[in-house]
Amino acid sequence: MNDNSTKNKVKGQVNQAVGSTREKIGAATGNEGMEETGREQHAKGDVQEAVGKAQGSVKGAVDAAKEAVGDVTEKVKKSAGR
Repeated sequence: MNDNSTKNKVKGQVNQAVGSTREKIGAATGNEGMEETGREQHAKGDVQEAVGKAQGSVKGAVDAAKEAVGDVTEKVKKSAGR
Protein backbone atom coordinates (compact mmCIF):
# COMPACT_ATOMS: atom_id res chain seq x y z
CA MET A 1 0.00 0.00 0.00
CA ASN A 2 1.14 3.51 -0.79
CA ASP A 3 2.68 5.36 2.19
CA ASN A 4 0.70 8.56 1.46
CA SER A 5 -2.45 6.50 1.15
CA THR A 6 -1.93 5.03 4.60
CA LYS A 7 -1.03 8.41 6.13
CA ASN A 8 -4.14 10.07 4.71
CA LYS A 9 -6.41 7.27 5.87
CA VAL A 10 -4.98 7.36 9.40
CA LYS A 11 -5.08 11.18 9.61
CA GLY A 12 -8.64 11.06 8.33
CA GLN A 13 -9.71 8.55 10.96
CA VAL A 14 -8.07 10.62 13.72
CA ASN A 15 -9.83 13.78 12.51
CA GLN A 16 -13.13 11.90 12.37
CA ALA A 17 -12.74 10.68 15.95
CA VAL A 18 -11.59 14.04 17.36
CA GLY A 19 -14.28 15.87 15.41
CA SER A 20 -17.00 13.56 16.70
CA THR A 21 -15.76 14.01 20.25
CA ARG A 22 -15.71 17.80 19.94
CA GLU A 23 -19.16 17.77 18.39
CA LYS A 24 -20.57 15.67 21.26
CA ILE A 25 -18.91 17.79 23.94
CA GLY A 26 -20.20 20.93 22.26
CA ALA A 27 -23.72 19.54 22.10
CA ALA A 28 -23.61 18.39 25.72
CA THR A 29 -22.36 21.74 27.00
CA GLY A 30 -24.40 23.91 24.69
CA ASN A 31 -21.24 25.25 23.04
CA GLU A 32 -22.38 25.71 19.45
CA GLY A 33 -18.93 26.88 18.33
CA MET A 34 -17.27 23.70 19.55
CA GLU A 35 -20.06 21.61 18.07
CA GLU A 36 -19.58 23.28 14.66
CA THR A 37 -15.81 22.93 14.87
CA GLY A 38 -16.29 19.24 15.59
CA ARG A 39 -18.57 18.80 12.56
CA GLU A 40 -16.01 20.56 10.37
CA GLN A 41 -13.13 18.45 11.67
CA HIS A 42 -15.14 15.26 11.20
CA ALA A 43 -15.94 16.28 7.61
CA LYS A 44 -12.24 17.02 7.01
CA GLY A 45 -11.49 13.51 8.25
CA ASP A 46 -14.07 12.04 5.87
CA VAL A 47 -12.33 13.78 2.96
CA GLN A 48 -8.84 12.75 4.10
CA GLU A 49 -9.87 9.13 4.42
CA ALA A 50 -11.52 9.17 0.98
CA VAL A 51 -8.35 10.67 -0.54
CA GLY A 52 -6.27 7.94 1.09
CA LYS A 53 -8.55 5.24 -0.28
CA ALA A 54 -8.44 6.81 -3.76
CA GLN A 55 -4.64 7.00 -3.64
CA GLY A 56 -4.48 3.32 -2.80
CA SER A 57 -6.88 2.44 -5.61
CA VAL A 58 -4.96 4.46 -8.18
CA LYS A 59 -1.65 2.94 -7.12
CA GLY A 60 -3.17 -0.54 -7.38
CA ALA A 61 -4.46 0.18 -10.89
CA VAL A 62 -1.08 1.58 -12.00
CA ASP A 63 0.74 -1.46 -10.60
CA ALA A 64 -1.67 -3.81 -12.37
CA ALA A 65 -1.19 -1.92 -15.65
CA LYS A 66 2.61 -2.11 -15.32
CA GLU A 67 2.38 -5.83 -14.71
CA ALA A 68 0.12 -6.31 -17.74
CA VAL A 69 2.49 -4.33 -19.97
CA GLY A 70 5.40 -6.43 -18.71
CA ASP A 71 3.50 -9.66 -19.49
CA VAL A 72 2.67 -8.46 -23.00
CA THR A 73 6.28 -7.39 -23.59
CA GLU A 74 7.52 -10.84 -22.57
CA LYS A 75 5.01 -12.56 -24.88
CA VAL A 76 6.05 -10.34 -27.79
CA LYS A 77 9.74 -11.08 -27.15
CA LYS A 78 9.05 -14.83 -27.02
CA SER A 79 6.99 -14.78 -30.20
CA ALA A 80 9.74 -12.77 -31.96
CA GLY A 81 12.29 -15.38 -30.91
CA ARG A 82 14.26 -13.20 -28.53
